[in-house]
Amino acid sequence: MPGKKVTKQAAPVVAPKQPEDAASRLKGDLMQDAIERMLGKEAEKPIAPGKPRAVLALASHAPGGWDRAKQLQRGMFEAAGDNGLELKFAFYGPDDESLVRRCRITKNWFTDAGAMAAVIDRSECSCGCYLHIRSVLEQAVKEGPLRAMVIVADAFHDDQESLDEAAIAANKLRRAGTRVFMIQLGNDAATKRKLEYLAGISGGMYFHFDPRTQEQQFSELWAVVSAYAAGGEKAVKMTGGQAAPLLLQHIKQQPMSIIEKRDRVILSRPGCRNSKK
Repeated sequence: MPGKKVTKQAAPVVAPKQPEDAASRLKGDLMQDAIERMLGKEAEKPIAPGKPRAVLALASHAPGGWDRAKQLQRGMFEAAGDNGLELKFAFYGPDDESLVRRCRITKNWFTDAGAMAAVIDRSECSCGCYLHIRSVLEQAVKEGPLRAMVIVADAFHDDQESLDEAAIAANKLRRAGTRVFMIQLGNDAATKRKLEYLAGISGGMYFHFDPRTQEQQFSELWAVVSAYAAGGEKAVKMTGGQAAPLLLQHIKQQPMSIIEKRDRVILSRPGCRNSKK
C-alpha cells in the first residue's frame, strides 16, 4: 500500500499588530466610559481620595502671568483655610533636545503661600514659544491623586497628536476624581477652542479671564475653585455667591463621551512670540 504523501501546511503570515495612534486610543477610552455609564457603572470617583492636593500650572506668554500665578496660589491657600491644602507649581523651563519646552514642577508639596511664592521667585521662568499642554497634564497624572488641576494659559502649541495625548491624560485625571480647570488669559481663538475641548473631555471647567473687566468675577470664581480643591462640593456650597452654583453646574455635567468634537478643533501654530524673562 503506497504511503500517503503528507504536505505540511504553511502557517498563515500574521502582520505584527501596529500600535494605535492617540486619536484611536482616546476614542476607545471615551466609548468605554460611555458604555460603563449606560450600564450604571461608575466610571469616575466623585472626588480624589486622600489629602487635598492640587497642581497650579502656568503656560503663558504674558510677562504678567508669573505675578498672576503667585497671586492665585496665595488665594488658594487663603480660601482653603485650615483644610490642609497642599500645592505644587508647574511651569515651562528651558528647551529640551527637540527645542520644545516641557513642564517643570516643584519637588515638594507646599502648605504655605509665602514658602511657595519664594520658590516661584527663585524658579527659572522660560515661558515662551512651543509650550505643550500635554506635558503638564501627563505630569499631573503622575502626581495624583489630586483634587484639582488648574492650568492658566494663553499659549498652546500642541499639534494634533499631542492634543489627543493631552486629552487622554485629561480623561485619566477625570477617572481618578481630579477636576481640571482651564483658565485662559488673552484672546487667542485657537487656544480657546483647545482649552474648551480639554475641559469637556475632563468633565472640568473652562473660563476666560479678562483682567480689564472681570477682576471681581474672577476673584469669586477662584475662591470656589480653591474651596473645591480643599473640601470638594460641600466646601463650594458653603462659599455662597454666584460663582458657586456655576461651578457645581459644570461638575454635574457629563463629560464628553464621543470624539467627533475633535474634528472641530482646528489646529494652527500661533506665531512664536518671545516673553519677558
